[in-house]
Amino acid sequence: MPDQVAGEQDEVVLGLVLAINLVILHSNLTATSSIRAAFARKGDPELARIDVAALLKAAESGFPRWVWVLQNARHVVVFGAAALALITPALG
Repeated sequence: MPDQVAGEQDEVVLGLVLAINLVILHSNLTATSSIRAAFARKGDPELARIDVAALLKAAESGFPRWVWVLQNARHVVVFGAAALALITPALG
């Protein structure tokens, strides 16, 4: 019985980690459109003239290269570990 409870807790934690990583990945991939939408909601003509893609590209260029490597490595580890955790019980 304790092993079953621990297994269920592991599944919940795995699901939360996977969901959080998906939210992070989604926000990274939709940043430009999200910021454009936020600027449009303000109705400010100065904000409407900002090239959001160029702004984000300039901001991203300020980070050291290892930040992007680390971010991609995190995605690989999280999604890989989740896949492994889901496949392992099925294999036996």
